[in-house]
Amino acid sequence: MATAKQSEREARRRKEWALARLHELKVEQQEGKLVDAAEVRDAWVKVAGKIRGAVLRIPDKLAPAVHAAGSLQEARAVLDQECEGILRTLADELRNGN
Repeated sequence: MATAKQSEREARRRKEWALARLHELKVEQQEGKLVDAAEVRDAWVKVAGKIRGAVLRIPDKLAPAVHAAGSLQEARAVLDQECEGILRTLADELRNGN
């Protein structure tokens, strides 16, 4: 059974460890190694919205070109070109912080 003195020492040890860990986390945050989870979530919501918008525009934008394509290969090329363009644009926007 733990004595009061042992319990007090254990509590002090846990407090010191927690304070040290808190300090480490603050340093990591200042060094840019940690970011706020809400900021990450908000950034991904923004990215997902851009992806969603780009994907939902594909049918209206490409229906005429796909319909006019002379072959399956031409239709596929139209779709491939658009998808690559969307991905390139999204990647550029992410690199630029947009």
